This record gives sequence, C-alpha cells and structure tokens, in this order.
Amino acid sequence: MTVKDLFRLVFKSIGVACFFYAIINLLSVIGPSLYTKDTKFFLVYLAGSLLVLLLVYLLFFVFIDKLITLLKLDQGFDNQMVHLGNISSSKVFEIVLFTLGMIHIIDVLPDFVHWFFTKFQSDVSHQSTDVFVQLNKYDMVYNTCYLAIGLLVILLRKQIVKLLD
Repeated sequence: MTVKDLFRLVFKSIGVACFFYAIINLLSVIGPSLYTKDTKFFLVYLAGSLLVLLLVYLLFFVFIDKLITLLKLDQGFDNQMVHLGNISSSKVFEIVLFTLGMIHIIDVLPDFVHWFFTKFQSDVSHQSTDVFVQLNKYDMVYNTCYLAIGLLVILLRKQIVKLLD
C-alpha cells in the first residue's frame, strides 16, 4: 500500500463517519419538526444538512486525489510504501467500519438498558423511584435509529467497502 492509498483510506473513513453522523442529525430533527408549526427552521436545517452531505461526498469520495495532492500529504516520506503486513486496505477499512458501528451501538446501549429496566420496574411496581422514568417516544425512536445504523454498518461493512473502492 502506498502513502497515497493510506491517505485515501483515512479520508474515506472520515467521510463515512461524517456521512453517518449527518444522517443521524437529519433523523434527529425530523421528530421535533413534526410537532411544530414553524417549518422554516426545519427546511433551513434540512437544506444545510443536505449541503453538508453533498460537500462531504464530493470532498471525501470524488475529489479525494485532488485533496491529497493539494495538501501535499503524499510527499516528504522516505519510503512511499506503507507495510501493514498481510492486511489489505479493504481489511483496514472493514476494521474502521466495524469500529464506527460499535461506537454507534455502545453510545445508545445504556439508554436501552435503562429504558428496559424502568419499563420492567413500572410493570412490576406501580411506584417507581427513578426520576427518569418518562423517556419519551422520540428518544427511543432516535436511539433505535442510531442502533440500527450501527448494526447496518457492522453487518454490511463488506458491501460498503466494495461500494467505496
């Protein structure tokens, strides 16, 4: 693997992470916007988020070689080859996607455990001592989407790698 290939991999990893976080931010604004009368904020936020998604796609996936050349990231190394052993760049990218998916899952797992515990507690006892019993449906839908994206990234990481190569 050359240095330029390594930087391609790094920028694609950053681009995938930014893409998933932008999708999650879009999902997070849809819920509250359904209950408000002011749709201008929603449309401006939606347009801004879609613009960011487009810029991330163009910068990190389409013009990646121009970005590496512009920043001169592949110059100044003694050796133009990076030796990672028998690991190919697609395997490294799979590891990055797996890590990204696990971050999504670990981020919402405590909320799910807390929600199931309080649900069980409220079903067994009608007097709950927990202050945060009232988890609204929006939070649970948001956490479910976050968890689903994490699971999809883990399960479909080989297809994502083939798509982005």
